[in-house]
This record gives sequence, structure tokens and C-alpha cells, in this order.
Amino acid sequence: HITLELANVASLPITLYPGMKIGQVSFMQMTTPAENPYGNGARGSKYQGQRGPTPSRYFENFNNS
Repeated sequence: HITLELANVASLPITLYPGMKIGQVSFMQMTTPAENPYGNGARGSKYQGQRGPTPSRYFENFNNS
């Protein structure tokens, strides 16, 4: 699954139409393993193991202590 979150931070509305292209995703094959892969617990990743769409965990970047 890939979740795409959109936000309009402009002061004017933006109209999206059915079939309108709004982005592009590109996948590349690596020739060597990643040194620090996404989802590595040592990196403090937040999204490993979820099933289906997952709400943002961005708030976990801030420590409230």
C-alpha cells in the first residue's frame, strides 16, 4: 500500500479533476543492499508492520517531556 496525503498550503483553492495527473512515483532497482533501510528500528522508523492505511505518526518526532 502507498498512502498519498495532499495539502493545499496556498491561499487559493486548487481544483482536482477525475483522471488528473497529480504526481509520479519511480522505483529503481538497487545494485547493493541499503546501508540503513527504511523501516530499520535503529533509524527510529514509525511505520513498520502496519496493515493498510496508517494515520501520520509525525507527532512522534516531538518529545513532550
